[in-house]
Amino acid sequence: MMIQHMMTYTTIPVKKEVKRKLELLKGDRDWSDFLNELAEEVNKVKRDKAFEKLREEVLPYLDEVEESHRRFRREFSLDTDRH
Repeated sequence: MMIQHMMTYTTIPVKKEVKRKLELLKGDRDWSDFLNELAEEVNKVKRDKAFEKLREEVLPYLDEVEESHRRFRREFSLDTDRH
């Protein structure tokens, strides 16, 4: 027996001006595809912004960490001839 999946739809009340703007962006796509793509793009922009903010906050410390790492390796290198 084949089970048919019925799609359920809903309406979203928006001002006519907003709908006109969205219709221009939507083009020939159906509303579900368009809104899914819009939501994915918004999420991508948010992730990119968060990554950039994190990078800006961490970047100043990377040189410090790199120098500390070099100093540690220089000062605490193991001399295998002594063992």
